[in-house]
Amino acid sequence: MRNSRTGKLLLPNLAIVAMLAASPAHAQNNADEDGAGPGEIVVTAAKRSENLQSVPIAISAIGGDALSKSRVDTVDSLVTKVTNLQLTAIVGDNTPIFALRGVSMSDYSLNQASPVATYYDEVYKGNFAFLGVAMYDLERVEVLKGPQGTLYGKNTTGGAVNLITRSAKLGETSGYLSAGYGNYNRVDVSGAVNVPLGDKAALRVAGTYSHADGWFKNQLPGMPDLAEVKEYGVRASLYFEPADGVDFTLRASTSY
Repeated sequence: MRNSRTGKLLLPNLAIVAMLAASPAHAQNNADEDGAGPGEIVVTAAKRSENLQSVPIAISAIGGDALSKSRVDTVDSLVTKVTNLQLTAIVGDNTPIFALRGVSMSDYSLNQASPVATYYDEVYKGNFAFLGVAMYDLERVEVLKGPQGTLYGKNTTGGAVNLITRSAKLGETSGYLSAGYGNYNRVDVSGAVNVPLGDKAALRVAGTYSHADGWFKNQLPGMPDLAEVKEYGVRASLYFEPADGVDFTLRASTSY
């Protein structure tokens, strides 16, 4: 367990995305979507924006701000916030083999796909080794419980985990920067900025960086210590809305 202190720096003249509190309900979501009414929870589990109460699927949804406040920044930590979601990590940290409603797999080879599928912005991550990157600047996480083959295809016998990042917003200049320091000289920095590009386009750039010394010193020169942390991620999202009802989103990202 690490001890850390976290602070948030407000960028000058920038509107900060509002922090919304989490509630431990069966279907919980704390991220308001555009067009959502007061108290309305909107999800895209059925491939379209719908009120959570109208979706005939067992869903647990958590807003990105609630995840950030709870220090849930890795996929492994999702099991602490979603009921019935469990994992095994036989390969190592941040390589979870998820289990939902008792459905999982017992073959731990890296060329196998879990029956609980994981999607990052609707992109299927068939190999659990692809999930090691830190979660940052998320809009929400949706966990669909039970078979989802009708909308999501194969490898969803147990369910699906959807990680949805924040998209760029038209006409909005906003951003945030969060930094923390902990034991073993751990440093965590993450942030994002949203800028409009005229009336019909907007750009959002988000990133995260973490570094920590290992807790077991490696005596070999130039070799990393045991459990040393070195990771970063950068993502750019370009949103374009040429006409009402027509929009395009282009994302590019890299991580280590």
